[in-house]
This record gives sequence, C-alpha cells and structure tokens, in this order.
Amino acid sequence: MADSSYNEPLDSLPYVDRDIDNIPHLRPAINSQIAVELRNLLPKTPSANPSNLSHLPAPRPLPSSADHPLLAAELARVESKKPVRAGEGLDTTRYAMPFPRDDELESVEAWERAHRSSLAQLEHQRLRSLNGTLLQQLGANKWRVENFALENAIKRIENEGEEVKGTVEEVNRRRKADQEKAGETLARLEKRWTELVSGNMQLEIGSFALEEQIVELRARHADLERRLQAVQ
Repeated sequence: MADSSYNEPLDSLPYVDRDIDNIPHLRPAINSQIAVELRNLLPKTPSANPSNLSHLPAPRPLPSSADHPLLAAELARVESKKPVRAGEGLDTTRYAMPFPRDDELESVEAWERAHRSSLAQLEHQRLRSLNGTLLQQLGANKWRVENFALENAIKRIENEGEEVKGTVEEVNRRRKADQEKAGETLARLEKRWTELVSGNMQLEIGSFALEEQIVELRARHADLERRLQAVQ
C-alpha cells in the first residue's frame, strides 16, 4: 500500500496511536504539534509593552526649555518660587464680575466695560445651565443606550463563541468515535493478521518436517532397492 497519504499535513493529534514507530517520518510532525499544544496551554509571559497602544505612532518628545525661551523663563520662575508679575500669566478678570473703581464711577466707558463683562458672564452661565440641562435629560439615556448596545454585542459574541465551541466539541467527539471505531477494526485485523502469520509459520514448519520425512523415505527406498538388487 502506498504511503502518499502520510505526506499530507496533520490537523490534529490522533486518539488512537498504533504502530507509529513504524512510520518514522510522522514522528517530527507529531512532536511539533505536541510542542504547539503545550505552548498554548502554558501561561503567557508578560510582554515588555503590555499596552494596547503599540499600533499607534510613538509619542512626540516633550518640548525642551532650550528650544522655548518662554518655557525656560517660566521654569526658572517656578524654581525660584517667585510670584507671577502683574500683567502676566492667566487673566482671571473675565471670570469675575467687574465693577468700576471709585475714581471711574463717573466714567461711561468704565460702565460699558463692566456691562460687556456682565453680559459675557451671563452668557457663560446660560451655556453652563443649558449644558447641564441637556446632560441631565440626555446623558443618562445616552449611556443606557450605549450600555444596552454593548451588552447585546457581548451576548452575541458569547453566543457565537458557544456555538463555535459546541461545533468544535462535536467535531472532536465525532473524530474520537470514528478513530476509536477504526482502532477496533485495526486491532481486529491485526489480530487476524497475527493468526494468519502464525498459521503460515506452522504450515511452513509442517512442510519442513514433511520434506525431511520425504527425504528419509526416499533414502530408505533407495537403500531397500539396493538390497533387493544385491539379493537377486
């Protein structure tokens, strides 16, 4: 029988392993599959970069104070613990409700600046109130919808995983049953082959014994013929 079928790649380890040593070219492939299975069973070693951001480009380096004079000056000020000078830093006056100074109470321009600032503050508060109302009305629902969609996606993936797992288990059960049945057939045929070989060996031994007897009988027959000729 040709061994061409053994040249095909194996997709899984057999459940019935019979006379594998008689097929030495299968041993490397089987050892390779055993090594793969062992690697899958062993715990994964933590990688040097366990984050999921490896597909993103490398972050840009932080700016150097040597390339930015303003940054260097600010770092020097912070290190020396000096306060921010007047007119520098973050302007917080627009976040306060200004009121004309005592010497500007009669100035129309000062009151106009205060009025414009109050309008800006009012608009800012209106936007904050509107955003808060929208968040209260729609934020929770948005999260519920997103969570509902996420839960459905998780359930769908879990169901698909269970279906695939069931299919794999069914294939393995069927493959195991087929191989065990084939193993029983092989065992029966092997036993029959052993009986036939044993019978053939017994026939050969019996044939050798008969041949020896025939040789002895022929020798005796020849001896008797010689004696008869001598008597005559």
